[in-house]
Amino acid sequence: GINAEYGGWRIENMALVCVCGKPNTVNHALTCNRGGYVIRRHNEIRDIEAELLDEVCHSVEKEPKLLPLSGEHIRGNTAEEARLDVAAVGFWRPQERTFVDVRVFDPHCKSYTGMLPPKVYELHERAKKNEYNDRVLQVERASMTPLIFSTSGGEGKEAEKFHRQLTSLIAEKRGEKYAVVRNYIRKRLRFSLLRTVL
Repeated sequence: GINAEYGGWRIENMALVCVCGKPNTVNHALTCNRGGYVIRRHNEIRDIEAELLDEVCHSVEKEPKLLPLSGEHIRGNTAEEARLDVAAVGFWRPQERTFVDVRVFDPHCKSYTGMLPPKVYELHERAKKNEYNDRVLQVERASMTPLIFSTSGGEGKEAEKFHRQLTSLIAEKRGEKYAVVRNYIRKRLRFSLLRTVL
């Protein structure tokens, strides 16, 4: 079972100490990059987005390697092995390649104390765009959408816009009502996010 006392949650059979050497509290498990939960929840969201895109786009690819730089002067990530989470063709416009990159953050992290949730989402969206947007626009000649989620199940403005478009495309293809498809997408993502917390 779960002891849901705020700040002292314990999950039965969870190791007391994380692989990084720190006490393995729920808050720590949600933010430690070495403990596994961060990567697992990120990859699960990435996989859901790729699966949904595959239903309505073509050339869907997980973790596509970005084209190498050939003298371009760009801001952000210039690494030779740079990758984004998913690429698809035909999402925003026919024949246009779109990249998406997922980030999931813990809204209870101390660094967000005093910040309103919309500002935290904005902060992460801006960080993703600063890291990749210039390269995607100049080198890939494509578009990039940051998909920012919180562990409590919320999403940023860019993700909302993305999911409205995705809902429209899927609803049209399936011949279903927009509200039914939007609810389906929302539930899949939220369940995935909340499951990694519980």
